[in-house]
Amino acid sequence: METYVKDLFKYLDVYENKYSEFDTEAFLQTYNGIYAVFQALREQRNKAVEIDRFMLEKIKLAPLTGSDLRQLSIQILITFFESEADTDGKSNQAFSYCRGLRAVKQDVPFFENHLVPLLFLPGALNNNSQLNAFFLNEIGRYINKFGKSINAALTPEEFDSMSMPMKFLELGRRRLVLGNDLLRDHGSLEFHLQRINAYEKLAKNNKLNEYYLSEWQYLTRTSFWAKVAGFFREAGAKIKGVFSNWRYFRLVISQRNPAYLFYGLIIVIFILLAVLVPRTWNDYADDKLGELEKRSTIIRQTSGR
Repeated sequence: METYVKDLFKYLDVYENKYSEFDTEAFLQTYNGIYAVFQALREQRNKAVEIDRFMLEKIKLAPLTGSDLRQLSIQILITFFESEADTDGKSNQAFSYCRGLRAVKQDVPFFENHLVPLLFLPGALNNNSQLNAFFLNEIGRYINKFGKSINAALTPEEFDSMSMPMKFLELGRRRLVLGNDLLRDHGSLEFHLQRINAYEKLAKNNKLNEYYLSEWQYLTRTSFWAKVAGFFREAGAKIKGVFSNWRYFRLVISQRNPAYLFYGLIIVIFILLAVLVPRTWNDYADDKLGELEKRSTIIRQTSGR
């Protein structure tokens, strides 16, 4: 366990001083390796106290706010440690130290009002989307487990009133509790947000929003040619409907915009005919003239024999 803790702080140093050498996958494996033993430490109280002291020593070696990664990983991990491994109040020294540095002491309000907005600052976590998504998921997992329950009946209006970071935390928490197929549920918040194009609007704000919504498959992406084909299908259906009934056709072209379009098309067609008919006729005449010249040449050559 001590080895994992040492490695975690090494990765934090690399992140802060030589980010080009930072290994995201190795960092996440180390973080998860530490978390994996928390349940076992509930029974191994002496070991839990020892680990708590060891982590406190490491935490004190550098400012907790030295980087966004240091603050996020330590505050979240140490809060999980206190909530899951500390059963008797004897292994919470590291947590007490970290909480003492917070502007807000309570865990959930601190996560919601400080750590989540930190994830959505420009350039957060060196624009490492994988790290960003991991910590948003960890915060959501903690609040779901030790904080308030989600509101399964949340309305689009209530969702719209949230700040941008809280919107994504809410969507992430709902996926953890309700599953990943919420778009198929016609009564879900997610389905209604898709119907009013809320995801498209959110994605336009920044690349991080687009990343989350794409990963969650909440964005409907259509190729250029599919859009073109869809346009012509829709236009064809409308034209077919117009010409299917003479009275309806006369009514449509009596309206200003359709009339402009209809008569505009008629004008364009006649202009094209005015250009193409003479050109076609000239080409036809040239072909015939060429045939006559060939025939006359053959006749002269034959008679000359």
